[in-house]
Amino acid sequence: MKSLNRIFLLLVCFFACATLTEAQVGINILQPDTSAILHLESTDRGFLPPRMTTSQRDNIFSPKAGLTIFNTEDSTMQYYTGRCWLPVWQEDCDECLFDFSIENQNGNIDRIVGNSDSTLLFIDQRNGSASIGVYVIANLPQGITASIDSAVVTGTDTITLKVTADIFAPAGTYPIVVQAACDGTIKSQVYVVTVDPCVEIDLIAPTVNYDLQAVNNLPTGTPICVVLRVPPGLEMTNDTSGAPVYTTGGLHPQSKVGIYNQGFLLARGGDGGVGAGLQGQVGNGENGTDAMVLTTHTHLINTGRIYGGGGGGGSVGFLATIPIGGPTGNFNIGIGAGGGGGAQLGLGGDLGTGLGYYEAGNTATGGMLATPGNGGVLVTPISISIPIPFVNPTITISPAVFGGNGGGYGLDGLAGSLTFNLDVAIAGFSVFNQNFPDPPLQVFPLGGQAGYAIKRDGNVLQGIIDANYQTTNIKGVVGN
Repeated sequence: MKSLNRIFLLLVCFFACATLTEAQVGINILQPDTSAILHLESTDRGFLPPRMTTSQRDNIFSPKAGLTIFNTEDSTMQYYTGRCWLPVWQEDCDECLFDFSIENQNGNIDRIVGNSDSTLLFIDQRNGSASIGVYVIANLPQGITASIDSAVVTGTDTITLKVTADIFAPAGTYPIVVQAACDGTIKSQVYVVTVDPCVEIDLIAPTVNYDLQAVNNLPTGTPICVVLRVPPGLEMTNDTSGAPVYTTGGLHPQSKVGIYNQGFLLARGGDGGVGAGLQGQVGNGENGTDAMVLTTHTHLINTGRIYGGGGGGGSVGFLATIPIGGPTGNFNIGIGAGGGGGAQLGLGGDLGTGLGYYEAGNTATGGMLATPGNGGVLVTPISISIPIPFVNPTITISPAVFGGNGGGYGLDGLAGSLTFNLDVAIAGFSVFNQNFPDPPLQVFPLGGQAGYAIKRDGNVLQGIIDANYQTTNIKGVVGN
């Protein structure tokens, strides 16, 4: 009997185990789906997996692949892959994950206090080891640029976005997009920069002694931003007052000026020297005038012509009483030549009266192709007969007298030279023959200096470096 009872219990256990092996659990459903071991049904409740922090999750001992939790810190469902805890939206354990943010979303460039503005971009790579590429997307007009100081980031970094607008850039508001990309994930930040307007001035007629501030009645008490445009072929000149062709004038010294020159700034040349050797007259050539004189920060684009005036040539002269002796006695002589005028329109040196034998210098021509004037030249022998009975001496002056030539645009005038031979003959026989000056002169009056192409006077000039130019576009010194 006891044996039969034991067999019955074994059969009950066997069938019970078999039933449990095939069991399905249904909650709120009588017939679970045949493919599910657990089938939940509800119209007013959900499935709530274990909720824990990252630290609690990481303290799970030997998690099984597929183990699932809800991370309360990241607010995401996560499962264990056997290598890492993976958010349900992440592809794999090595996928690049990062945060991307911006410090300021708006900037302003006034081009007076400064011509740029910037903001900081922050990248924090939270997962993966792939590099994050950073690049700028912007449709900006000429004169405005946007750049970043780092295009590749791994880990955590701060990037500077800098936007620069030169003085010629159009005013307006411009959006700039910066994107960061890694493993197919792209994140964007937008920076909007506003470029304030400048005063715009367009010349339409030739000018003389142009003063930017005075002509346009611009304010002098506050800094401003000004753009001046000179169209192709328009001629700007100056007169004999010595004023430059162009000056910024009395603008506030912290103002910023942009000049886009396609015209011709042609400075007047210096006049040739006169009267060397006469009392009170040195005979140096006059200096040429300046094409541009700056009084504030200036940015220049020059495709036209900016020419400093040429220096006037130095004059030469000799005035003396020469004791010849004999029946001729003393011989008074005055001889010389004027310097040539510097380009453009510098007058040739013309003494008028004061020396007996004198050749005036030549005046320079004007315009873009102006040529300097040559100094006066005396090379033709001069014969003088003196009516003394029975003697009738003849005096022959053989001159080599050259006034200094004027300088071309941006060039100094030159010094001249003077020498002559004095020969006295009686009855065809030479009784006196000597070269003058005796001893010969080694130094003659100097030619004038060329005017500046651009005289900075200590102000900043962008677009052209300091140098002494003789090019198609610039002739003369650019500098202080």
